[in-house]
Amino acid sequence: MAEITLKQLEYLLAAAEAGSVTGAATKLFLSQSAVSTALADLEQSLGAQLFVRHPRGMSLTTVGREVVADSRRIIMGIEEMHESARSSVDSLAGKLRVGCYSSLAPVLLPMVIDEFLRKNPRVELSFMEGDQKTLADSLANGALDLIIVYDYQLHELKQSGTFTLTRVYASKPYVVLPVDHPLAEHRRVSLRELAPEPMILFDLAPGGEYFLSFFQLEGLEPTVRFQTTSFEMVRALVARGLGYSILSQRTAISMSYEGLQVATRELAADIPPLGIATAHLSRVRPTARVRAFMEQVETSLALWSGMHEPR
Repeated sequence: MAEITLKQLEYLLAAAEAGSVTGAATKLFLSQSAVSTALADLEQSLGAQLFVRHPRGMSLTTVGREVVADSRRIIMGIEEMHESARSSVDSLAGKLRVGCYSSLAPVLLPMVIDEFLRKNPRVELSFMEGDQKTLADSLANGALDLIIVYDYQLHELKQSGTFTLTRVYASKPYVVLPVDHPLAEHRRVSLRELAPEPMILFDLAPGGEYFLSFFQLEGLEPTVRFQTTSFEMVRALVARGLGYSILSQRTAISMSYEGLQVATRELAADIPPLGIATAHLSRVRPTARVRAFMEQVETSLALWSGMHEPR
């Protein structure tokens, strides 16, 4: 049986993340021929095709996705070995790649990253933002070590056995209104009162589906005026008096980028709180870096909720 090397596995992960030999070669500071040869040798050693080559790149086969997950587990295991050998050193070290749902990222990540790096300054931390499918795909192909997402409509992720999810927080959805809107005079606002009003829908998947489901459960049809995947665009349009919105993630300030105020009110509906969860690959034992970051997420969220959640 031909020998499989760690370099081949590293090149495989780079190619899977980049989606092309050219991209992998650029990332690794190698020639395209060196990467291409290593991947071909790996496929020959395994006796399986790992990539489908296209004119402008390549995509993983089903077997390729499995091998990428196994490769990631092997490499992370070696990194864990190095961490154990450096146990006399106070702080962790190595690379950590985190993904976060876009609307959560600006509220949560700065606090988490700041505190985490204060404790672990030698960790090379990077992050990406996106919708939940993009993050889940990036986690599955080894581009990310950990993701932070809302746990709405994650049954496919849970049932597949690919991911291990841990709920770390839950927040109630709330209404955002122009400050001079008549409904802003109420402490609680019902869906029936909101339905005929123009709605600014936050529509970054699965956000739009989640917020519209409130009305569907009560047999109501909201009047959607605008849809946007930008959390701040929602608040800006509401602040301008162009409609109301329903959001889940609270901010410390009640104003838009323009400095215009918005009013936040409780939603008078029996809707379960929306959970925030961390997720990692089930087949890959989380490194000490991943575990430490997960703990920091939970700690920071507990602190944040104590400061900003309505009482």
